[in-house]
Amino acid sequence: MPRLVPLVVLTLLLAGCGKEQRKDGLAERDPAVAAALDDPLMTDPDLTSQNRGDSALSGGGPATAEIPLDKATPEEADRARQAARDLLGSPITPAPPPVETLAESRLAKALTLQAVAEALDLGGKGCPARIGYGFGWAARMPASLPIYPRGHARVAAGTDDAGCVLRVVRFVTPVPPGEVIDFYHAMAKKAGLAPQVRREGEDQVVMGGKGAGRFAVYVRQAPGGLSEVDLATGALQ
Repeated sequence: MPRLVPLVVLTLLLAGCGKEQRKDGLAERDPAVAAALDDPLMTDPDLTSQNRGDSALSGGGPATAEIPLDKATPEEADRARQAARDLLGSPITPAPPPVETLAESRLAKALTLQAVAEALDLGGKGCPARIGYGFGWAARMPASLPIYPRGHARVAAGTDDAGCVLRVVRFVTPVPPGEVIDFYHAMAKKAGLAPQVRREGEDQVVMGGKGAGRFAVYVRQAPGGLSEVDLATGALQ
């Protein structure tokens, strides 16, 4: 009759297998995924000091992993421009001059995604206060007004509450602010959203809408040769 392996030996063997499997899984994990998983949560209030200019983002700060330095290059900007032309389906014509110029941006005193959403003027429904933060919202922007091709999202928010379909995202791109405005003006015009260009302080802005739908794009120069973009849409699919 064969001898029985003691239970304690079996337990140690199984524990060893578990450790080996976990070790292999960690070794194979993509570095970018590992950085995202190991990074502090975006809603951690202690991350406010990481925001541009130490301006706190209420409700969620930007991710700590910035756009790689080798991506902020003329070559990457050219690739983004080409992708933008392909997405539009035609050459991007320059946007018209600003129809209005304000001394200060409406976002200057509160650089938050809720403040960007409030700039949409959705008729006092209180929708901006309902947004929740998460990178998943960046992937759910309307097809007519997506993130600029090859842009890197820093923070995103939105809501699908009844009567409040709202999307807001902040991202960076190596394409200059004026060209970003040209792209969104062309995309909005193609979608029949009656875009208008304006200037608010250091921000270049294009906004418009159709029916209950609204959109607003705020673009500013950021450090490192990047453009920082705030894109918000309300009641658009």
